[in-house]
Amino acid sequence: MYLGIDIGTSKTAAVITDGGQRLLASHSGPSSAKAKSSAGRSEQSSLILLDSAMSAVRRLPSSLRKKVKAVGVTGQMHGVVVLDGNGDPVSNLINWQDQRCLEDKDFLPWLNDRTGFRLSTGFGSATLSWMVKNRKLPRGSASACSILDLLVMRLCGLQRPVTDPSGAASWGLFDIRKTKWNMEAVRSAGIPAELMPKILDFKSVAGTMSDKSSKMLGLPAGIPVLVPIGDNQASLLVTLDDPERQVALTLGTGGQVSVILPSSYKPGRMAGISSFEYRPFPGNRYAAVASSLCGGSAWNILAETVHSILKDFRCKDVGKEDIFLKLNSLGAKTGNCGLAVKPNFLGERHDPSLTGWITGIGPENLRLGGLSAAFADGITTNLRDMLPSNFYKGRQTIVGSGNALRKNPLLRKSTEKIFGMRLLLPDYKEEAACGAAMHASSVR
Repeated sequence: MYLGIDIGTSKTAAVITDGGQRLLASHSGPSSAKAKSSAGRSEQSSLILLDSAMSAVRRLPSSLRKKVKAVGVTGQMHGVVVLDGNGDPVSNLINWQDQRCLEDKDFLPWLNDRTGFRLSTGFGSATLSWMVKNRKLPRGSASACSILDLLVMRLCGLQRPVTDPSGAASWGLFDIRKTKWNMEAVRSAGIPAELMPKILDFKSVAGTMSDKSSKMLGLPAGIPVLVPIGDNQASLLVTLDDPERQVALTLGTGGQVSVILPSSYKPGRMAGISSFEYRPFPGNRYAAVASSLCGGSAWNILAETVHSILKDFRCKDVGKEDIFLKLNSLGAKTGNCGLAVKPNFLGERHDPSLTGWITGIGPENLRLGGLSAAFADGITTNLRDMLPSNFYKGRQTIVGSGNALRKNPLLRKSTEKIFGMRLLLPDYKEEAACGAAMHASSVR
């Protein structure tokens, strides 16, 4: 049996599997770890997040915990915690939603020009560079890591963090072809080299379960704990059973489309602004991943607009769920009536200045049915077009996940139409945690 832990910024989950796709036990719950911070900052208590993950493990059946052979950890990759020489946090987790690197509009252009990388606010390397430049690096800083790296340190009793290529790539300043830090870029960013975590290969053992953690969690002491893997890669491991012939699509609040590229594919250096990125993937492969900020939230914006109009006319209050149902019904009945929607209502990571628009409006087609269908097509088209079209060649099915896709039949219909592939919605629970457990089963 194998334990997988997913430590996210809003939820933590723990599962025990047989090492494959058979889920034997799971527990998940929200992690209310938000720390007080000024406007534009997004910080969380790393200790509360760790406690939440430990609690999820303890809620699994003790009879199964005693039989665990190895542990895999995954979670939210973007973000950074600064540690002292004992491996204890001297900062909160500054997570991926943090905006401090945008407070000075010249900072990111300065940083990207110096390093030659495309860094965004919330990236671990960008945050560390900002802290150094603004003299905000905590006293006694000896290393830095992500929250999932810190969890592995706690499980094993380590004093310095380790990460894998998927975690390192999420920080920026990582040479994806050589799978190591670009130390020239690190120095150019002003970051002390000792702050960067050591990078180990995929499937490397970070350490073994310490006696303290064993007693606390009811797990066998000395079992291997793998170096943590990114949540995107963990989810793809468990959901794609034929990865070079499938596309992974997630639609929640945002959206994400991923493809696993053949092992023979070697990415070149990307120039300029791009709508997707290459991420390291186990098996000496790469995943091409595009993320939209406005996935299911675009659909919610449409529902909120309808609700606001009804309220302005003082109509009887209609619940959000009823509005969602009606939008689906009207959209399926009417279809797209020549409208086109670009759902960049929140901008995009590769271009925050983008805005949304609606075109093709005529005297008769601005109706809720056509608008609903156009929104669904716009959401899926936006994601599809974020990846180069040649990446889809030879792929026959889309493996979907996320509540927006599961709950919205119009989005499912649009996905198959826009991508020209059959959509599968496997009944997976806690995909990332199960992927981490599957990753742990590779240790022999």
